[in-house]
Amino acid sequence: MQAKGIFLTILSAITFGFAFTLAPLIYKGSFDYTSTTVATNPVTLTFLRNALSLPFLFVIVLFLKIPLRLNKKQAINIFILSVIGNAITTLLLNMAFGMIDVGIVTPIHFTYPIFVLLGTVLFFREKLTSKKILALVVSMLGIGVFFYEALSGGALEGDDFTQTLVGLILAVVSGVFYAFYIIFMDKSGLKSEPPFKISFYVALASSFAMAVYGSLTNELSFTNMNSVSWGLSIVFALLCTVVALSLLQIGIKHVGANTAAVITTFEPITSVVCGALILGEHIGVLKVVACLFIFAGVLILSFSKSK
Repeated sequence: MQAKGIFLTILSAITFGFAFTLAPLIYKGSFDYTSTTVATNPVTLTFLRNALSLPFLFVIVLFLKIPLRLNKKQAINIFILSVIGNAITTLLLNMAFGMIDVGIVTPIHFTYPIFVLLGTVLFFREKLTSKKILALVVSMLGIGVFFYEALSGGALEGDDFTQTLVGLILAVVSGVFYAFYIIFMDKSGLKSEPPFKISFYVALASSFAMAVYGSLTNELSFTNMNSVSWGLSIVFALLCTVVALSLLQIGIKHVGANTAAVITTFEPITSVVCGALILGEHIGVLKVVACLFIFAGVLILSFSKSK
């Protein structure tokens, strides 16, 4: 059963990593990554990722006969988790995908366990061991190398430099907000609820939040979306919120959370590889070095927790 759990967790990570490479294609409404057309934007994609997943999640909840009843405290906590932890995280990621390589965004975002560590140390007085400090330093080195690799060389000037810098910052901040999601899920007591019940309500509340935000800012628009954008958006929502999540939950059940956390390093690796194969992104020596630093930091942290 453990071998099955490892396989399903790896498959979940690969699914997540592949799905992220679809975002730039959805923005362009074309399978040609060099296209200059604009079919949609990060706000609309964030809304669609959550809204399009609702029918699938609802069917799963019904199939598994999971009760959807919530008390007042749970409803408030889910709304906070959805808006701050999920909607903002996804929006920041989608914005970053439109500015810099997917193969840079995903590994940087994957430093979220380090921000979880910082959050628990600062606000919940978790003990900071030498291994955790090492994990923090190594991961920060990885982020630093990514910044250097993306911004150095003199190739970027003016608006291009600013866009790249903003994209890098958004990728880092997305990790901070996802760390909030992890910590709040743990401390609010929501982690004891069935995962698909929480996923359904998070998608529902996030859809509502993004619909309101998009309407107020006039950024929620479907006017320029073509069949490619709609089709890939459905696949994107299905892969991220249903397929990958389902596989991950089953995997955690068989191998445990700590082992699953180590195995999920396949996610950013997949994004780097798929970014090169599907989007033509360049994989240079510095990008590989940065990835290795981040993966090492996450692995050190994961093994320190398992002990």
